[in-house]
Amino acid sequence: MNICFTETPSRKTVKPAKTVFLNNTGQDVTLKFVTAPDLVLAAYTISTGISAAIDHIRLGPAQYYSCHSQNVAIPANCAAVLTVSNGVLTMAISAC
Repeated sequence: MNICFTETPSRKTVKPAKTVFLNNTGQDVTLKFVTAPDLVLAAYTISTGISAAIDHIRLGPAQYYSCHSQNVAIPANCAAVLTVSNGVLTMAISAC
């Protein structure tokens, strides 16, 4: 499953469940959560398991929002790889 993020503002969230994130964007990203403190994930690093709803993601000066029409839940204990290409930030979810 892939979850796309663009610079178009959205009120939709992405809810991970003990998800491990790999930042493969080449830049630091900041996960902006709905009710938890922000988390900076340095380029090419892996996070611990995250279970807080993501409001949006900051990559450099840009803010990226879910481009899905509804809130998205990630199944428990998955891995998510963040990449960016052509102005779209993609969160590729592995098989859980």
